[in-house]
Amino acid sequence: MKILFFIFGLLTINACSFGGFQPPPPHDHWQLHNEKALFPNSDPDVLTKYLARRKKDMKDCGMDFVSGESDNEEVNLCLESKGWYLKGGPICEERTMWNRPICIQWRKKHSKLDAKPWGL
Repeated sequence: MKILFFIFGLLTINACSFGGFQPPPPHDHWQLHNEKALFPNSDPDVLTKYLARRKKDMKDCGMDFVSGESDNEEVNLCLESKGWYLKGGPICEERTMWNRPICIQWRKKHSKLDAKPWGL
């Protein structure tokens, strides 16, 4: 019985020591292209103003502002036109949006010839 507790204790310590499984780095969080200029840290209400802008822009485009994501390429392109971007790159170069007709047309106008899909 003591050996069983000893083994369980070692497994628990070992499992906790590596920090668990971490999510992949965020590439799908919308950020405003000039947020530092529009919302300086010296402003005490910077977070409130930033979130109000995010909520307004997302609602204007038809996106759920709580989850901050949409599977509709037109909604995502609308948000990009308002100055929001994803760290991974343009939404029409994302792997799940790559073959959609609207994104194919968008890439013809805006992407480099050697563009490759990004994302998981």
